[in-house]
This record gives sequence, C-alpha cells and structure tokens, in this order.
Amino acid sequence: MNFNKIYTNGCSFTCGGGLHWEDVKEVYRVHHNIEIDNHLHFSYPFLLSKKLGVGLINDAVPGGSSNRLVRTTYKYLFENKNDLINTLFILEIPPFWRDEMYSNELGRLINLTITSIHSYFDVTDYANGNDKNDLRKIHDNLTNYFYNFIEEKFEKNKMMINIFGLISYMKLLNLKFILIDSGDFRHFLETQNLTICKDNFLWFDSKPLWEWMNMKKILIKNETNNLSKDEHLGIEGNKIVSNVIYEYIKENKTSFG
Repeated sequence: MNFNKIYTNGCSFTCGGGLHWEDVKEVYRVHHNIEIDNHLHFSYPFLLSKKLGVGLINDAVPGGSSNRLVRTTYKYLFENKNDLINTLFILEIPPFWRDEMYSNELGRLINLTITSIHSYFDVTDYANGNDKNDLRKIHDNLTNYFYNFIEEKFEKNKMMINIFGLISYMKLLNLKFILIDSGDFRHFLETQNLTICKDNFLWFDSKPLWEWMNMKKILIKNETNNLSKDEHLGIEGNKIVSNVIYEYIKENKTSFG
C-alpha cells in the first residue's frame, strides 16, 4: 500500500452512530452478548484500518454536515501539510439540510439537522455529548433565522460549491481520496458538466450508502429484531461496509494499493 493512515470524515454513518446510545448498548449486551465499550471501535473506518494495518483519524460526528466536513477537513490538511501524501482520505458527504452554527448564547458550535428545526427535542446536539436542554434554549432564535433566511436551493448550491472547492484543493495536492456520496454531490457535478473526481466515488451496488444499507437490512433495528428502532448501521452492518471498501481499495491498487 502507498498509504499508512486513513483520515475519514462525515456524519453518524461513519462514526458508529447509534451504537453510542445506552439503550442500544443494552440490547446488544443482553441479547447478543456483545459489550460495546467504545462505539468507534465498531465503526467501519476502525474495522477497515485494522484490516489494512494502518492508522486512523476519524473526524466524523453524529449529525455532521457537509459544511462541517469541509471546515474540519481543511483544518486537518492545513495542520498536517507534511503528512498528507501517505494518507487515504475517505469523505462521506452527509445529506442535506444540515449545518453547523456558532451560538453566542451557548458559546460553542452546534450541529444541526432538519429535525433540530422541527423540534427542540431533537437529539443531534445531545448525541455530540452536549446538554439535552441546550437546543431548547436557542430554539426560538434558531427557527426564526431558519425560516427567514434559509432558502433550500441557494443553500444546497452553496454547500456543493464548498465541497467542490475542497475536492479541487485535494486534487491539486495529488491526494488519495474516496467519496461516499449521501448528499447528491455527483448530481451537482453532472449538472455542471464537471468530471474532476468522477473516478473517486464509491457506490454500493450502484447506490448511495444510506439507500443500500436500508435495502440490505443491516441496520441496528434489523440486527436486534426491532428491540431497538435505531436506523444506523448495526455491528454486522459496519463490518459489511468495511469489507466493501476494503475490496474497492484492493481492486483499485493503482490509485490506493
């Protein structure tokens, strides 16, 4: 292999989301005799890194947005300029609408999904280890901003341009990267007649990851016979995804092997 490290970024699909909840851990412990001490160790990036025998940096978080992915990936690129050529980047582009915003009231960044707008009971921010009541404190101001200043087509186009800028920079640096597209990025490239990274997309039976994992019934709810209703990748599901990526890397040895 011509890389010794994997850097991955994205949302809950990429950080073992769902497996961090205590009720899900309890189901696996009681009914499957599996102890989940660290959910990240059951995520597909971790399993892939062990299979390949390389290091791993996983920057994905529950509810992560494309804007967050762009910001944090740039941060990593700028801070590790001398160690990029030996790194394989796996970027899972999250669905729309999501974003990160800085709350002056809370004094920190907050990750948001569309359900955060619909209800202050949404667990996106809480899943990142924050106080469950924080979203409620800012919800009126947040929804006022959203409904007055967020226009779907404009925001989605801005998001796509931001991703395109990041990918263009990575291409300029001749970096090795794989794109797992859950956010219609390829569609954006096609509508603009752009072919800059057409060979970097990884599809699952020609489908995006979120659609494929539902079709394959490899979610937590499937693995636990609906004892949990969670719709993230299950333990076996993460193993299956890691195997698919592993085989993809083996088949594309010219680029990655």
